[in-house]
Amino acid sequence: MTLTTTQKSLDTLLTGDRQYQIPDFQRPYVWEEPQAIALVNDLLGAWRTDDGDYFLGSVVLVCHPSGDDVDIIDGQQRMTTLCILLALLRHLAGTESGLHGDLNKRLSVAESTIKGLDERPRLLVRECDRDFFDTFIVGDNIDSLLDVDASALTPASVRRIHDNARAMLQVVADPDVLSIDEIQNFVQYLMLQVSLIEVSTDSYQAAHRIFSVLNTRGVPLSAADIFKARVLSHVDADARPRYASLWEQSIDSLGTENPDAFFGHLLTLALRSPAKRALIDAFGEQVLTPFFESKSGEQFIDEVVVPNARAYSLATLEPLVGHPAATPLQLLRLYESSDWKPAAMAILSADRSDEETVSLLTSLERVYGTAVAARIVPGSRALIVTQFIAALEDGEPTDAACAVSDDIRHRAAATISRPLPQSTIRKVLLYHAMVAEQGTFPTRLPRSLGVLSGLPAAPIRGIGSDVDLRAWNRRLGGLVLTTIKSRTVNQAPDWDTVARALHEVPTVGAFTVGTLPSDGGEISASALEGRQTYLTRMILDYWNIRRDSDGVDLSRLSSSELEAAVDKRSAARGRQVRLADVVATGIISPGDTFVWRRRNLGNVYVVTISPEGTIVLPDGQEVSSPSAAVSALTGNGSAAALDVFVRESDGKKLRALWDKYRSRFTSS
Repeated sequence: MTLTTTQKSLDTLLTGDRQYQIPDFQRPYVWEEPQAIALVNDLLGAWRTDDGDYFLGSVVLVCHPSGDDVDIIDGQQRMTTLCILLALLRHLAGTESGLHGDLNKRLSVAESTIKGLDERPRLLVRECDRDFFDTFIVGDNIDSLLDVDASALTPASVRRIHDNARAMLQVVADPDVLSIDEIQNFVQYLMLQVSLIEVSTDSYQAAHRIFSVLNTRGVPLSAADIFKARVLSHVDADARPRYASLWEQSIDSLGTENPDAFFGHLLTLALRSPAKRALIDAFGEQVLTPFFESKSGEQFIDEVVVPNARAYSLATLEPLVGHPAATPLQLLRLYESSDWKPAAMAILSADRSDEETVSLLTSLERVYGTAVAARIVPGSRALIVTQFIAALEDGEPTDAACAVSDDIRHRAAATISRPLPQSTIRKVLLYHAMVAEQGTFPTRLPRSLGVLSGLPAAPIRGIGSDVDLRAWNRRLGGLVLTTIKSRTVNQAPDWDTVARALHEVPTVGAFTVGTLPSDGGEISASALEGRQTYLTRMILDYWNIRRDSDGVDLSRLSSSELEAAVDKRSAARGRQVRLADVVATGIISPGDTFVWRRRNLGNVYVVTISPEGTIVLPDGQEVSSPSAAVSALTGNGSAAALDVFVRESDGKKLRALWDKYRSRFTSS
């Protein structure tokens, strides 16, 4: 293996018989207009200010065994964009200019009778981009490019070449930016004073190691890019283009701009535990390295990437009409968090009967859904999922992994009983009640279906005087799945008008979740309590958590009794009070903001309470306690955390809220 590094001017790089080839297994051209324009403006700015040599980063190359040609392993985004820029400058210079011919020689490799070479493009882009790039960019057809309908261009990389060329032309064709008389001077600067570090090797393995630690200018390498490079370096050279295409098809099927999350799920599957290190390091060392000790890159793509991508797509994206596991999958898709996906992938990627698949996904949805309803923090939720995965892959019964403790049962029931925050938990609960009532996930739901507080903000005729509108518009019993808007409810003259509007909504208008009680055009608090109890029982029965280990029917307990049951296990007298415990009682609510004003230093810190009962700091970091927040914000924990944070909504200090919790739930 040889490795050389040389600083080369752009002119040196683009002179001679060398052709730069972008292998088909490389990622597509991904630069968008902002990055392309930024490069042009940077170069123009450096030239205008006579800022000396301009360093443009590095390009990693693998030399072909024979001849001058090389494969670009890193640097294709810049090389492609620079060639587009040179083609635009050649176009502006005009065919009568000597500069036109000079730039032709940089964009094309001349015919060589001695070497038996035909004239060819200096940069050989991926096959899917080649016709467009060679015709319009290398072939000097910029005028024709401007007439192309970009909306019809495929794949996306071709559209980006087109769009970037148009955007860059608008910059360099502006006489206030670059006059015709200045083009030659600017091109001289580009060719002679703009340089890159060329890193050349004859080994793909070495090139990929270098590639793994470099970033392209303006587009950081994603973990998926690095994994692709490493896996393909373990693929036989003849099979590499086919497996590169298979990899890209699999990644495209995920339907996401961030495939790194998919590889995070693969890492969780491999480790059977939540990852504790950065994805790139952990996946490389704990998944790829041991795999390649005995297997090939082809096997990794065939056995790991393809089946898991198919499973991921089915779990998250594909239409489910007619699928035997449609109901549990539709319910899983309701959750904001994605930590259930590795377990779903483990179920769906294996060869199982429909009956077993449905049973396992239903069990997964049950154990995960109850944890979400119980407001279990993400780290603990992830442990529940990985225990499920371990049992599944070891061929053991999943009963133990799917067991729901009394604490979680009580917490879930308490969540259902109390006012619900404006988050996806409302939708999750209503959909579960609907499925429990209907026996399956309905297939023809209205597209614009959403959650609505079904009672008006102010009293209207037909609403009993005992109905607390503000309270019921936050409780499950007062929420509906419907397509009507809040203005329909708030502008109605009487309750009968609202009730009829809800009933008229297609499909859900016939379901309990889509309607509210109306007896002779009237609604009472007792009717709402009855609906609350009915929906609660539907949900608890669906998850099979209605009774705890003592046989207590949780749907019969009042909110205060449920809170006491939760409190008995989570904040017993003499034990340190946790923020999550206080949030669970509603004394502090998710979304509450607290302010710490350090007047002597002029600092103001604003933090937010998350649905999981953690404190979200201004930079997005989450901590579990007020003292941890103080430490994270200042670097030390010297301030009395309960005394410095004040709730914005009512001016109460955390200490007052802490004391309120203690007086209600920890006193004898």
